[in-house]
Amino acid sequence: MKVKPCSQKSTPQKYRFHFIADDRGWIDLLLSKVALIFASIIILAALYHLAADAGRMNQDRQLDAIAQDFRSAIDSAGKSSYEAGGKVYFFDAYKKHGSFSSGLNASVSGEYVSVSFQEKGRRYSSVKPLTYKTLPLSEDEVRGELTGAFSANGNISQPIPASYGYTAVTGFLAALGTKEENLNTSIEVHIEKTLIYIHNLNGTEVKELEYILVHQ
Repeated sequence: MKVKPCSQKSTPQKYRFHFIADDRGWIDLLLSKVALIFASIIILAALYHLAADAGRMNQDRQLDAIAQDFRSAIDSAGKSSYEAGGKVYFFDAYKKHGSFSSGLNASVSGEYVSVSFQEKGRRYSSVKPLTYKTLPLSEDEVRGELTGAFSANGNISQPIPASYGYTAVTGFLAALGTKEENLNTSIEVHIEKTLIYIHNLNGTEVKELEYILVHQ
């Protein structure tokens, strides 16, 4: 009796050997893993930039709110009457409860207010234009400047003589306003309205000039 030989069955070892012998399988696997790693890096980088952008937008919004509030305080003094007196402004609320526990900077000139903050090498800032004529000086400083330039301090009791000319006085005050004064955000800021008096051409009347003074 002839015994029919059995066909040899394939074994897992044979397939494993074939897979090992075929370099293309390993290359495809390696490329897939590399592609997955790169995709993960790209996704993480995108998430990081999104978080950074959100942080910058938040800082910008907060600085914009501070600049707007400071500008509003100055404009409010401009709307009020001279007899209303001055006001005191504080930056402390933003420093204690916001993201600016330290390093908040502020400045004022005759045309605008500016607030800024620097963090991790990046500078955030916001600038707001002023509505009313403003001088970054105190009352005594203004009177001293006027006396030095026009031999009169511009008070009601000592108006600036008409001989100097209206435009000369306003031009001089505008030049004083171009100076940008850095403020200490840790202490109070004084905001007040002042009146500067100038004689008219024939010396029979005086003209009032309104200015807002911002100083510490």
